[in-house]
Amino acid sequence: MKTITISTENCETYSSISNFFIDYYMTEANGEFVKVYLYLVRLLNTNSNITVAGIADHFNLTENDICRAIKYWISRDVLKLNYDGKGHLRGIVLLPLHAPALDMRMDTDAVSILRIEPAVDTEPGYDTVNAATKEDPVVKTAPATAALVPNTELSLPTKPRYSVNDINKAMSDSDFESLVYLTETLFGRPITPNETKTIMYIYESLEFSVDLFEYLVEYCVEKGKTNFRYLESVAIGWYKDGIKTKQEAQDQIYQTNHVAGTVFKALGIRGDRTVTQAEIELINTWTNDLGFSEDIIEKACQSAILTKPAGVSLHYVNGILEDWSKNNVKTMADVEALQKAHAAKYARDKAMAQGGKSGSNITSFNDFKQSTSDKSIDDMELRLLREVNKK
Repeated sequence: MKTITISTENCETYSSISNFFIDYYMTEANGEFVKVYLYLVRLLNTNSNITVAGIADHFNLTENDICRAIKYWISRDVLKLNYDGKGHLRGIVLLPLHAPALDMRMDTDAVSILRIEPAVDTEPGYDTVNAATKEDPVVKTAPATAALVPNTELSLPTKPRYSVNDINKAMSDSDFESLVYLTETLFGRPITPNETKTIMYIYESLEFSVDLFEYLVEYCVEKGKTNFRYLESVAIGWYKDGIKTKQEAQDQIYQTNHVAGTVFKALGIRGDRTVTQAEIELINTWTNDLGFSEDIIEKACQSAILTKPAGVSLHYVNGILEDWSKNNVKTMADVEALQKAHAAKYARDKAMAQGGKSGSNITSFNDFKQSTSDKSIDDMELRLLREVNKK
């Protein structure tokens, strides 16, 4: 196809948008969030009075929609809030952007937990950013005895700087050649030399077996992700989780999907709602780090709904589960015993209180403090709505 150029004949003003934002941050974000960020950039050099209500009116959105967008960009280190000495909100600061390495948090598909801290040593010009996906958790049929693969947190091998001779030598291996052919066939296109190096890295350095690599490619194709950024990200996630066989990968995918699906269903989260990697990682800690079974996690979700039916969050559920963990809860019987103990203590405290408020249905069983980061985000929303829009 012939190349084309883009130009303009208009004498207009323009806003400068970082290429990092276009290349990395924008690809993972909700469209409404992107619009809000672009508008904030547009307002950067204006002297007009800015309010959340004004931004909402510009896009025909609600003020809460604008707050959610700002909360999202704060969580991505794109924005921050500026306060005066009295703690009153003064403004929104646009932060410098950067090209993320493999550790950047992105939307994911509730399947593979990509705990990728170190960046991969790459060839010049080779992009290894995590691919983003916004697919919903899908519950698949699998044996009831399937278990999560323990997180062994293996050290990630450095990616070699492969030469042309290295590629030619690798292609002399019939197994490797078959993997290249399989990838080209399923991805529906020829692969580039840099992409061949990615296959070499996964096959040689990450030591994927032929069966495991074939399943990796099939899995990516099933998710509609036929790019090598996503392929490598999933491979690294499996490697760091200690996955060595196709069966172990299938077990992890099933368990992660199943637990996430249970949580979202219990909390009434609809399928058209985007699931972020941060949320999936949080859910993953409930099974891997806290060691809770799926039925106990579901019970915590139900308890959260009873306490906060109009605004329950994953962080609220996390607070319940952390409380249960501190109280050495292991079984449903332990949950019931702890509930009874908290209810009894609440009744005693209420009976002893003089002139206390009545009618509250929140017991000390679920009356915990959410995490600092979660609270600061909630405070931000309140300040935006109450302070910025103050006449």
